[in-house]
Amino acid sequence: MLTWAGFLLAQSQPNNLILLVDRLARTPISQIVIFAAVLTAVRLLLYPYLKNTPIHLRSGIYNFARIINDLADALIYAAIVVFMLVRPFGIQTFYIPSPSMVDTLRTNDYIVANKFVYRTSDPKFGDIVVFKPSVYARPADSPDADFIKRCLGVPGDLIEIKDWQVFRNGKPVEEPYKTISDQTRGNQLPLAKEEWQPYIDQQEDFKFIQLDNYKTTDPTEPGNPEGIVPFIFKKDQWSDQHNFAPRGGSLYNPMMDTNEAVQLPAQRIPKDYYLMIGDNRNGSNDGRYWGLVHRSQIVGRAEFTWMPISRAKKLSNPHAK
Repeated sequence: MLTWAGFLLAQSQPNNLILLVDRLARTPISQIVIFAAVLTAVRLLLYPYLKNTPIHLRSGIYNFARIINDLADALIYAAIVVFMLVRPFGIQTFYIPSPSMVDTLRTNDYIVANKFVYRTSDPKFGDIVVFKPSVYARPADSPDADFIKRCLGVPGDLIEIKDWQVFRNGKPVEEPYKTISDQTRGNQLPLAKEEWQPYIDQQEDFKFIQLDNYKTTDPTEPGNPEGIVPFIFKKDQWSDQHNFAPRGGSLYNPMMDTNEAVQLPAQRIPKDYYLMIGDNRNGSNDGRYWGLVHRSQIVGRAEFTWMPISRAKKLSNPHAK
């Protein structure tokens, strides 16, 4: 049996160039600041030499030093513009790690998201949206991962799902993008032997270790979570836990549990919440399982794919008026 997290680990990986692009796009601001500071120091060290060198001696090493100085200057401005202005407020590239949006988006596709559009407007029904997943949906091994799904419920909508069909305000929604894949439903996913064999081979190295660095704490003490939200899934011998809500934050209870994946009774979407569902309707871990997404969690709107080049295209909303 393979969970969703295991599926993401076992799937095919992108090539080195794509991985490099993805890592650069996700470079933390702290590293950009250090990078710019180092380049600034280089320029400060070169400045006296470049300024005081007589004109008749400005050749050879001087020309090399000037090239380094100009390159450092260009990289500093590029870092500031791209990582401190464009990425936070303009556009950002994202990598697609799963088939949840097939056939609109495929595994290993790269998309560009417009992060400015939702600063001046709200997500529309049918938009392809990048967002921070709810606390219930965050992968344990990638808690900062972004999700991408289609918005199929906006505030005020009465949404119902029957046998993969979405009904909006009592009317069936035409979904030309919807795919019903032939993969096994649930958390049992078919894998080739070469995909699962490495995990079997590593079993002999698996050992339990004694940890002594855990401690209990009073959740009501200053600095601790604001409250405890009971775990939403049925408890068994493997799960007996609580979800903690950060101070000043809020959680909205999921609309359904995993046993109601296909059938969703008609429910009104409350203010500031959105329902996100994958186009690959029976191969997507989405809002049907873990509920709604708050407006504050939305990152941007997917505009187009740019890699692989053969799949470069604009991503449209067929419901847009």
